[in-house]
Amino acid sequence: MKVAMWAVFLFVMGIVALVLINIFGNITTTNQQDYNLVRNTVEAAMYDSIDRASYRAGFYVCPKETKKDSEGRLVFDDKNQYNIVLLNGVNNQNINNCNYLVGEVKLNADVFVESFLRRYAQNINNNKSYRVTIQEVIEYPPKVSVKIETFSTYNSSDSRVETYNAGDFKIANQVDAIFEKVDNS
Repeated sequence: MKVAMWAVFLFVMGIVALVLINIFGNITTTNQQDYNLVRNTVEAAMYDSIDRASYRAGFYVCPKETKKDSEGRLVFDDKNQYNIVLLNGVNNQNINNCNYLVGEVKLNADVFVESFLRRYAQNINNNKSYRVTIQEVIEYPPKVSVKIETFSTYNSSDSRVETYNAGDFKIANQVDAIFEKVDNS
């Protein structure tokens, strides 16, 4: 009798261990896939949103305050520290204290948001809920910050209404990306 009880106990513990391994393995594998999806989607959307006309023709960067690094380059900590003036808007602007830049990469924020959301929506898993937060898009120098929160639920209903239970879990992935200019000299 004791041997049979031990056998049942070990059998049940084995099943519980397999279920836990499956759940945690699924969570970590899914999180890695979600992170790679976000990272690759941000990169592709940044390439899509390069303002090629401004790259070729140039644009003006008008700093509101002048801060330079040790090599004499302008340094910006926030997108509110400068204005970008395109060549077609030069007649209406005072460009006395502005720097004219040609061959510098500038993003189009609206194109980035559109491209990112389209690409991300095409590749997500339909049995999860996602909260996409585009925290920051700086046009020059190009920088974006995107945060994705994934909510997983294990209910079998096919409802599109967001309902979260105590058994749900949330995984957040954040990607901060910049373009760097490669100096070939």
